Amino acid sequence: MKNLKDIYIVGAGGLGREVRTMLDANAFSFQGYIDDDTSKPNVKFDIDTFKNRTIRNSTILLAIGSPKVRQALVQRLSYGETFLSLTHPQAILQDKDSIKIGKGCIICAGSILTCDIVLGDFTIINLNCTIGHDVMMGNFCSLMPGANISGSVTLGEGVFIGSGATVLQGIQIGDGAIIGAGAVVTKDIPPHCTAVGIPAKPIKFHR
Repeated sequence: MKNLKDIYIVGAGGLGREVRTMLDANAFSFQGYIDDDTSKPNVKFDIDTFKNRTIRNSTILLAIGSPKVRQALVQRLSYGETFLSLTHPQAILQDKDSIKIGKGCIICAGSILTCDIVLGDFTIINLNCTIGHDVMMGNFCSLMPGANISGSVTLGEGVFIGSGATVLQGIQIGDGAIIGAGAVVTKDIPPHCTAVGIPAKPIKFHR
């Protein structure tokens, strides 16, 4: 029987190393990294080797910042693993009963979530983010350090919010949009675009 406290982290980069410290704070046991670059310290398996071993039913945590890469990895690892959601003890969830956290989410230290919030599966809330009331986030969203999401905001699937960006009250951001670091979003942002500046404006569209 697997021990749900024994955790493999997918991604041995900077975010992965930061997330490893969160395991210690939550009394989990770090078993090693899974990363396609097996030359990195503490990498035990690449993805394909991991899939083909008997430990495929392990508990794993995805520590990859890019929404697209994270989504692709979930598809590659769908072999019965338990995807852990992890909240740092120094994050503040003001009304836990009204906050719904999907599977595979990471909420880092210093972040504050108020009330009536939905985090889709495999969402990452990095250091010192704030999320106001009635926020809805789709699957695979990423908030980088210091992002501020005001009340009644809706983020589509795979939205990336850069460091220090602010999204004002009631804004909707479409699937796959990227908001640049330090941007201030004052109007709705369409899907699959990159928006930057104050106020944020789309500068290119992508798929």
